[in-house]
Amino acid sequence: MTERLHYYLRSFILLGFSGLLGKLLISGDINLYLAPRLQTLCYVTLAILIILTVVSIRQAIVGGTYEPCDCGEAHRLPRQAWRSVLIYGLFVLPLLMGFMLPEKLLGSAVAEKKGVNWLSRDLSQSGGTGSTAADQPKPQAAGTATVSPAGDQQSAESATVSPTGDQQSAVSSADSQAGNQQQLTGQPPAADAKKQAASALSDKELRKMFESGFGDFYADRAVAMYKQPVIDLNDKIFLDGTTILDLFIKEFDNHGLKTMGFVYRQPDFKPNQFVVARFSVSCCTADATVAGLLVEAPDAAKYPTDSWVEVQGQLHMTSINDNEFLMLKAEQIKPTKAPKDPYVYYDYSNTAK
Repeated sequence: MTERLHYYLRSFILLGFSGLLGKLLISGDINLYLAPRLQTLCYVTLAILIILTVVSIRQAIVGGTYEPCDCGEAHRLPRQAWRSVLIYGLFVLPLLMGFMLPEKLLGSAVAEKKGVNWLSRDLSQSGGTGSTAADQPKPQAAGTATVSPAGDQQSAESATVSPTGDQQSAVSSADSQAGNQQQLTGQPPAADAKKQAASALSDKELRKMFESGFGDFYADRAVAMYKQPVIDLNDKIFLDGTTILDLFIKEFDNHGLKTMGFVYRQPDFKPNQFVVARFSVSCCTADATVAGLLVEAPDAAKYPTDSWVEVQGQLHMTSINDNEFLMLKAEQIKPTKAPKDPYVYYDYSNTAK
């Protein structure tokens, strides 16, 4: 009878873990814990748990005699009640927590400990070293840089970003028109200046503009982004996009951009500043890192920390301690809900369209 009780307890524990994993998969809340590329393994795990549960229930019903092995009875069932409570409690406690505690998104509290990276700048106040949006070295000065892209890309040698004469002429012409517009209206250049510059250059010329030693992947993606009058920095390209904005600072100055993320602030921020940030997950939330863009807006203070917003505006080059980077001057901010999958991921299958 005692042995059957042990097997019933084990069966219920296995059944509980099967139910918890099944609930996470069916509801989609597994996205809050695990990257999509690993979620297939969860279905395999669930199948194994179900098989073990069925076997354990059968053993509890049919019963059997415990036969000692040559392991010095290390595998024997617990004989004392307190030992049974201790051993099974180690499994029951996390199971109860999984069912009873609400699912919660990672937010500013975690971001502050890990350090938030907006393009080249590390905002960590906790002493962490942080990393760039692509978690790889970045150029120290505009024009010359060495980088070692992740994935299958090869290490690139130093290269100089120097537009050809035709490229420079086209871009200068668009900038001149934007400057005239600013003199007439008193307003900063609009995003259509970049649209004019992009339309004035062929795809071949644009590609030469971004062939700076960072590999074909970044060159293709940079061209595709540059051709958009307003860059849509969506979930699919968020990490690659912030990397490109970090690599080609001057090229994307005064370019329009829209994106979505949660609001993050630090004590030394001005009232009109916050970072629109996203958590990047490689395997699970334990290895999550934070990337985003610095945003400036007159009404920035009215958006609470950890609230989700959609931001659209223009990128402008600025600097801190002689380090240049792009910030987003918001023209429109809208509150929104967090997406079903709030995290962003690297996708090396991406190719520029």
